[in-house]
Amino acid sequence: MHAPPPVEVDEAELLARLGGRRDLLAMLVGLFSADLPQIHEEFAAALAAGDAAGVRRIAHRVVGTLANLSGGPLLEYGRDIEELSVPENLPILGPRIDAFRAALDELEQRLRKAFA
Repeated sequence: MHAPPPVEVDEAELLARLGGRRDLLAMLVGLFSADLPQIHEEFAAALAAGDAAGVRRIAHRVVGTLANLSGGPLLEYGRDIEELSVPENLPILGPRIDAFRAALDELEQRLRKAFA
């Protein structure tokens, strides 16, 4: 199994990007938290169906979210999953997506603790 990518949260950088608006950041964190169970379900369903395009779509959506909330190695890991999402790679993507999902959970916990 692939180790989860490092989860980094630069609180000062996040707040600076949003003009210091903690309320706006709290709203974004809330949206991410609310969307996370669906992300997990969609990844599982796409993998079970052998739907590489579906995996790519979900990864792309998550990468967009990560560009706003985290960046760093977790963002790059998501981009790698997105790029690798072709039918012949699905067997190797399962463990990577499991690691990615675990890291997303960790990110969500850190963000909620800091900003929710």
